[in-house]
Amino acid sequence: MAIKLIAFDMDDTLLLDDRTIGERTMRALRAAHEQGVRIVPATGRGKHSMWNYVEQIGVADAAICTNGAQVYDGAGRPIRERPVDLDLARQIVRFAKENGWYVQGYSEDDYFFEAETEETRLYARLANHMGRQVGDLIAYMQQPPFKMLFVQTDMEKMARLKAQAVSRFGQALCVFDSKPFYLEMTDHGATKGAAVLDLAERFGVLPGEVMCFGDSGNDLSMIECAGVGVVMGNARAEIQEHADLIAPTNQEEGVAQILEQYVLQR
Repeated sequence: MAIKLIAFDMDDTLLLDDRTIGERTMRALRAAHEQGVRIVPATGRGKHSMWNYVEQIGVADAAICTNGAQVYDGAGRPIRERPVDLDLARQIVRFAKENGWYVQGYSEDDYFFEAETEETRLYARLANHMGRQVGDLIAYMQQPPFKMLFVQTDMEKMARLKAQAVSRFGQALCVFDSKPFYLEMTDHGATKGAAVLDLAERFGVLPGEVMCFGDSGNDLSMIECAGVGVVMGNARAEIQEHADLIAPTNQEEGVAQILEQYVLQR
């Protein structure tokens, strides 16, 4: 079955290690689009740190942000939103304060945090964007956030954080890691996989005609729902176990290589 929609994670998947898009990858995406393939970047980033990439790609038919909590058409208009319940978001902040964890939230146009810390600065370096310092998060959050994200670089503490978070919130929310030091929480309906399937239906594309690329836990929902799920060669072994295909690494422009081999007409 021919591939008619491709969705791909950004960091550590499409992007090179310097967080740019390789020329080979750009050519492959544009060639696929010329063949009629729908192009859908799918990221945990908010729109504020994602849209410059959408503009660089130039042929995106839609974009999935905040792990599926926000979906936009190619012109940047929202077409799907699944925020975290406001009461649950406030419970998450209390949980963070009780245990000394760093947490930040995501609004429509930015991410926000209580006070600048080393975790804030790490996230800002990786996202190439510094969010908004707002003081008390519970007082600040008057609207439901689109996701909540913990940053914890101590792996022992991260394991404890994840166990406690799953125990406390796992029935009400999606709890998953997107990097070894990120733990994210979204509404149960806010996954990359759900967003991809919704877009496929909108575009008249069958699930078997979808190819998805990813490297982390937050990519598994779309890797598993796709007709062809592709995991990057730089992904952890437990993520690669879910793949139909293993691509070369992001630094080798693995997305482009798979598109050239399996999607582009010769």
